[in-house]
Amino acid sequence: MERVKFYALLMFGGVGSRFGWEKPKQFYPIDELSKKTLLEYVVERFVRFEVFDKIVVVSPFEYLSETKELLRIYSSVEITTGGDSREHSVWNGINYLKDVASDDDIIVIHDGARPLVEKSIIEKSIESAQKYGTGITVINAVDTVSYSEDGIKIDKMIPRTKVFLHQTPQTFKYGLIKSCMEKQIDKIHMFTDEASILIASGFEVYYVRGSRTNIKVTTIDDIALVKRYTENS
Repeated sequence: MERVKFYALLMFGGVGSRFGWEKPKQFYPIDELSKKTLLEYVVERFVRFEVFDKIVVVSPFEYLSETKELLRIYSSVEITTGGDSREHSVWNGINYLKDVASDDDIIVIHDGARPLVEKSIIEKSIESAQKYGTGITVINAVDTVSYSEDGIKIDKMIPRTKVFLHQTPQTFKYGLIKSCMEKQIDKIHMFTDEASILIASGFEVYYVRGSRTNIKVTTIDDIALVKRYTENS
């Protein structure tokens, strides 16, 4: 029997309009001395984890050449283009692997804007996906949480122990995520992550505990947090 293979899908498919810079956030230098970009830092980190049989980077079409140039030294990394939405980009990445991945292989889908993810979280998500088919990285809410229908007044309080915030990686058996996305393809732009696609398709989704250091770079101010961590690690 052929062994299960592990694939990483690194999502850099958006243009990061909220970041507030002249280019998408992945091209921002997070190391002032080496000028290493966020893109290079994340890819190098995943290569050094030595977990994956193949790493695929999803890039905006208009920045495909620049992405290839920055990653040219990583012969094991392949690049494909994103789509009109986050989930269209994920679908492009999943479809890119259709000729090499089997249904029981594991695909780890990770936001390129989360550069500080630890290897241990990735390994836990893979273990969960092998056991249950799914492994969604989450952290629990620590602030008081309320629900409002109109955004003006509180309709009800929600126990924060019951609220979990989704991160990445979101990890699946390849055949499962592919079939669920195919079912939802006509409305795939309406989903904000892969877990919600599986829920809509009628499948159970299991949690993996994440970390508060696994931050998502959304604005240029977040880069300072990443730099602080990388300088101290």
